[in-house]
Amino acid sequence: MVRAMYRAVLPAVVALAACVQQTDNNRPATLEYITEAILQPGCAQYTCHSSYRNERGMAFDTVEAARRSLKVDVPKLPPLVVDGDVEGSGLYIVLTRTIKRMPYDAPLPDKDIDLIATWIMAGAKGLDQ
Repeated sequence: MVRAMYRAVLPAVVALAACVQQTDNNRPATLEYITEAILQPGCAQYTCHSSYRNERGMAFDTVEAARRSLKVDVPKLPPLVVDGDVEGSGLYIVLTRTIKRMPYDAPLPDKDIDLIATWIMAGAKGLDQ
């Protein structure tokens, strides 16, 4: 009887944990946090958007480099960050588009993209320092 109850309860606990994990996004929507926790590990590989390679004039390996890079004009894209306009921000577009989605090797998790969108909607604080 205990085993049967365990088998019934365990899947429910796992499902609940998965739901909480997917919706919990209490991380700070700041340039510093987004750079260090999302852009640096996801985009600043030495062959891509690092200070070493500086692909398309962008580097995301430090907060200062990210601040400069997010102001760069990229051909065929709207400005990378348009305060308060997620859909019009080039950064959001390249992270969510279907073709040539960035980063190519491993697209960012939706939770990280949502945090970037929250930061943009809140006025992209820290970008103009």
